[in-house]
This record gives sequence, structure tokens and C-alpha cells, in this order.
Amino acid sequence: MLLQPESLVLFVHDVDAAAAWYAALLGVPVENENPRYAFVRAPHGVIIGFHPADAKNPGGVPGTTPYWEVADFEAALASLLARGAMLHRGPGVTDFGARVALLIDPFGNTLGLNQAKR
Repeated sequence: MLLQPESLVLFVHDVDAAAAWYAALLGVPVENENPRYAFVRAPHGVIIGFHPADAKNPGGVPGTTPYWEVADFEAALASLLARGAMLHRGPGVTDFGARVALLIDPFGNTLGLNQAKR
């Protein structure tokens, strides 16, 4: 029935700025479906969309958090902090031995890092 996640939509106050930030982070171009909705194609085909925040979906920390698997936890954390993300929780280690951290991107949404125990 459910095959795999196809996209993740972040509700933001500045669609263009958020799309540009994630595009630079991932090294991919910004694409537009229409003047109010932009997206980037992340590695492995997942689409990250940027929708204007509104009364139904104000965005921000209380929402769902996408966790990204990373090869080098320290480098990924340092890069995100240098790009304006703020540490929200962690870094820590899960009971399974994975290194994790929860950050807030410059647009108020959460972004998780995960480096599985090898």
C-alpha cells in the first residue's frame, strides 16, 4: 500500500528564502510549481516543498521533524550551524547507539540529524 515517502512540505513565512537555503544546503536547484510553492529534489528523490505558512499550518517547532541520515555527524552539525540553524536538542546518543541532534532551521522548522551506529 504505502511505498515510500515522496515529499515533505515545510510551512514557512518566506517560501523563496527557505527554498534557496535548502537548495544551497543540498547543492540542488530550486524549482517552482507556481508563484507560491517552491521545492527542491533532495538526494534519493525525496521532494522538499515550501508552502506559505497560514492559519491551518503555521509551521514551526511543534510540527513533524524530518531526520536526515548523515555520514559525518560532526561535519553535518557544524555545516548547519554555520548556515544559521540553531541547536534545539542534543547532540545525544539513542539507545540503539545512533548519534542524533535536533536543530531549528532559519525559518523556524525542525531538522534532525541521525548517524546510525556502524
